[in-house]
Amino acid sequence: MTPPMTNHPSRQQRLALMKGWTTEVVIQAPPSVVWEQVTDFAAYSDWNPFVLAATAQFEVGQSIRFLEDLKQFGQHWITAKFLAIDPPHSFVWQGHFAAPFLFTVCHTFELAAIADGQTQFRQIHQNSGLLVPWLAWRGIYWVSHQGYLDFDQALKARCESQVSNNG
Repeated sequence: MTPPMTNHPSRQQRLALMKGWTTEVVIQAPPSVVWEQVTDFAAYSDWNPFVLAATAQFEVGQSIRFLEDLKQFGQHWITAKFLAIDPPHSFVWQGHFAAPFLFTVCHTFELAAIADGQTQFRQIHQNSGLLVPWLAWRGIYWVSHQGYLDFDQALKARCESQVSNNG
């Protein structure tokens, strides 16, 4: 269980996220609806409080470019490549800063039907590279983790609204 977020995380809380984290949420919508929303990158600016803009050519080996809002650390553009796409179950992108040995991030999105009309949505975020301890110590991962939790809740609200408006 992830500790609750605070504005001033302890050193231990900041370092606990150093290698990565997983977020998950149950969405009262079928996987097809969740997949449609989470892969509509151009619409992220309409609903996503963490990824403010995104453009992508949604094919393995192609790029995604997105703008993350890291609050006190500013907004940052990230470019990554899609490593795997398995509609409507999962997709994975990976990017790096400057050089892969300095900082690489791999992010997996997973969708699973858990009951009639329900989807478990999971994000798995993995960090590697020489800069990882310094970024953790600064608290960047603490802010990023909260951003992905906010992403999950906003996606849940958007998908559930789609279902209630269409049903």
